[in-house]
Amino acid sequence: MRYTFFCLFTLLIGCATAQQPQISLRSVPKKAPPHPQAVTHFLRARYAESAGKRDRAIEELQAAVQYDSTSATLYGALARNLNAVLRFRQAVEPAQRAVQIDPKNVQIRWLYYEALSRGLRDTTRAIDQLNTIARLAPRDLSAYQHLFQIYRARGQRGKVITLLDSIVTVPGLMGTREKLFAAEVYNRQHAFDKAAQIYRDVLKEDPNNDDLQFKLGITHLSRGDTLAAEQNFRRIIARRDYSVTRETVPVWVQLVHIYSHESYLNHLFEEPDIRLVDQLGHVLLRMVTGRRDHDEKMLFVDMAERVLDHQLQTDPENQTLLSTKARLLLDANRPADARKTYRHANLQGEKTEYHLGIARSYRAEENWASAQQILEKLYRDTHSESEYYDQIAFDLARVYLRQDEIASARTIYQQAVAARPKNTGFRYELARTYLFDRNWEKAIPLLEPLVADTEDNPEFLEHVLFDLGRSLERAGQFDRAVAVFQRLLALDQDHADASNYLGYMLAERGERLTEAKKLIERALKIDPENGAYLDSLGWVYYQLKQYENAARWLDRALAVEEETLRQTDPNSPIVDGLRENLAVIHEHAGDAAQKMGDLDRASHHYERAIEFDPDNQTLRKKFENLSEDDSSSNE
Repeated sequence: MRYTFFCLFTLLIGCATAQQPQISLRSVPKKAPPHPQAVTHFLRARYAESAGKRDRAIEELQAAVQYDSTSATLYGALARNLNAVLRFRQAVEPAQRAVQIDPKNVQIRWLYYEALSRGLRDTTRAIDQLNTIARLAPRDLSAYQHLFQIYRARGQRGKVITLLDSIVTVPGLMGTREKLFAAEVYNRQHAFDKAAQIYRDVLKEDPNNDDLQFKLGITHLSRGDTLAAEQNFRRIIARRDYSVTRETVPVWVQLVHIYSHESYLNHLFEEPDIRLVDQLGHVLLRMVTGRRDHDEKMLFVDMAERVLDHQLQTDPENQTLLSTKARLLLDANRPADARKTYRHANLQGEKTEYHLGIARSYRAEENWASAQQILEKLYRDTHSESEYYDQIAFDLARVYLRQDEIASARTIYQQAVAARPKNTGFRYELARTYLFDRNWEKAIPLLEPLVADTEDNPEFLEHVLFDLGRSLERAGQFDRAVAVFQRLLALDQDHADASNYLGYMLAERGERLTEAKKLIERALKIDPENGAYLDSLGWVYYQLKQYENAARWLDRALAVEEETLRQTDPNSPIVDGLRENLAVIHEHAGDAAQKMGDLDRASHHYERAIEFDPDNQTLRKKFENLSEDDSSSNE
């Protein structure tokens, strides 16, 4: 029995063996251990590299690869150290060898890219490395960033977009921040549809994000879809309760731009969004105020008027809308239309502001008599505590001044100062009435306390200091005047009038002429075609006894001032100042010509100066003395 079991077991084993395929075993080559000398040199190189001794590290690594030419680590370390000491061209070969040995090593490919781009400046091969890195490490954006820079620098818009497309499609790579960056790049490359799609996708997750909504609106504008842009901007405004804040101003600006097209404004009027129309009118009125560009201002005026007219269609007797429209028309220099609208508003119920507006419409037309009549009545009937008192007093005094009734204007300001002693505006204007009369002694004590009272208003303080400085100079208080102008220039070094005035003061006395020249040159840098500044520089050269230079600058000053006078309305209040300037400049030009011995030219300038200032006895005496000198020389 025991024998039988043994035979059966032997048979089963034999059958099993017979059924198994024959396996031929071959030896698997084992990687040879690194050469001991290569290891020694590598360790020395690492120690040198950590100590900042790059050249020593390079020597050790060059020795190491002599013993082991199959190590990507050794070649990579050699390339890394060569790049670090800016020996990029020498790094190309070991970096290339390292890539060949270990082609999937991203860090080594970066070393090769750096050596190619900065050593050989081989952009083509460098781009190949970046593309390979992007394939090996698709979630690392570094390679994409370098490719973007290269393609943008080359102006290869198509490749930028293709590259961006490939990034966007990498699953899970891009968070919200990266998606928005991609949208910005698409916009810069004019791929607006793709940018818009990204913004829409992000807005699905964050539908109340106004910043994204705004960017989507801008993108719609860029792709020419104004209607879609308008809807985006309106969603933001509605969500912000139609408010005008720092955050919503850019949105309102875009809406104004859209509604500047008549068809869109008409479409808005057809819709029942009354709050948007009302607030748009207020925004347009703000944009009109203080606008310097005439064409732009008139565009906003026209839009605002259309909005107001639309509102008045449903409420034609609304005084608030009528007075707002009248102010708009007055600001647009349409005084007759403004007056008509003010009168329409006044029919619904008399108000001081409407009469004041009518008076201002007459002022705009320089109809001083009509303006004066209305303002005098308003001034008599208005109590000093009224909210309109300041406007009425200022307007009436200015009407008097425009008619050269300085005493009447002074009386108004004196009464206003008595009624409102803390009103610095009234006190300053009272002082200025004495400046018009050249009564410097009366102006100075009014201006001096204003310096302390306007400290918190730098712009106002500069006006006070300038008028105080010139009053002190005209009153013969030279040192005090210099101190005031120096304080003004400490506040505002670019105050051209102060720089010129102080420079001219010094030139007149023949003092500190180098400083005077610098001050006037600073003024001319700010306003190079100012005749008064040109005259001042000419006078500095005269005082420096550089008479030819003086004559050259004075001739320029005369050309500028005479052209200004020709182009100025003879009835303009600035004409007297221009004539005074021309008298001074001709006198200076005559003095310079006389110093150069050109008596005919000097005589011409003195004659012209007398024409502009016939009562100036000093000029007449210079002319007479010159004539006598000419006669004696002829004898």
